[in-house]
Amino acid sequence: MNKMILNNGVVIPSIGLGTYPLFGSQLSQIVLTAYDCGYRLFDTADNYYNEEDLGNSFSNLYHKRGNIREKLFIVTKISDELYRQNEITPGMNKGIYFWKNSPYMRSNHACHDIVTKKIETSLRFLKTDYIDLLLMHRPYPDFFEEIWYEMEQAYKAGKVRAIGLCNSYERHLDKLLKSGTVVPMVNQIETSPLNTKKVLIDYYTSKKVQMMVYSPLQTLKCKKEIEFLQYLEKISCKYGKNIGQVLLRYHIQRNLIPIPKSTNVNRLQSNIAVFDFCMTDTEIEELSSFNIDYQYLPESKGCPGF
Repeated sequence: MNKMILNNGVVIPSIGLGTYPLFGSQLSQIVLTAYDCGYRLFDTADNYYNEEDLGNSFSNLYHKRGNIREKLFIVTKISDELYRQNEITPGMNKGIYFWKNSPYMRSNHACHDIVTKKIETSLRFLKTDYIDLLLMHRPYPDFFEEIWYEMEQAYKAGKVRAIGLCNSYERHLDKLLKSGTVVPMVNQIETSPLNTKKVLIDYYTSKKVQMMVYSPLQTLKCKKEIEFLQYLEKISCKYGKNIGQVLLRYHIQRNLIPIPKSTNVNRLQSNIAVFDFCMTDTEIEELSSFNIDYQYLPESKGCPGF
């Protein structure tokens, strides 16, 4: 598998596996199968509520494949929610912290306490003493800089090897470049040939921030774009690949890191078999020409900001 280097020198796989919404024995089997297929990057979040199951899946993996923690690249995220009842705040099943009127954010050290607790819980659930990449799940406007400061402290303390953002735009990076001491290593977004976000990606790339892509195959559900799907079929026939592989290769050739999710063994295998062909620059440009700013998932388009 090809790898990339983040702006702090940390090496990251060029493709990964999304784990939402997988749980229990199914997740454990998928992790084992994915590892055998060649996956090394596994992506989760505290509000996927499967960190503990993923940690158990890693334990099963270590039992069957040896002590291979150093070969894995574990990604998780800090969100605005609780893990489970009584995990952080007694009496609540799910809550919102990072907004100015939250009763849980009234003390000066609330952000420190909450972010620290979330990181400690993620480490415990994932059964590891470090996280390879910790992301802020959204740019929470009321505590954006405060959350980032606490993430910086965790990074400097060695609890995480890299830190970054999700669903963030130019204004968010500009704010951190002025107020923070650590440049984000990653920004995880949704993008596709139907929503290239070229200006955004070019800007982050110019600041040496690596872009990751969640749900990189969701575009295939956009059945109304017939010409786009027909072009994908044309390219797939030319290279002897399926259209999912063509789409993943499109991301990789844009220097993005896609994190597809599948529970199908054949798809797990095919999704990672995308490093043995290369589309032409013209084909990449033609795929991008289908851009209509189509946002399949609403969360990044409507995420809080300032």
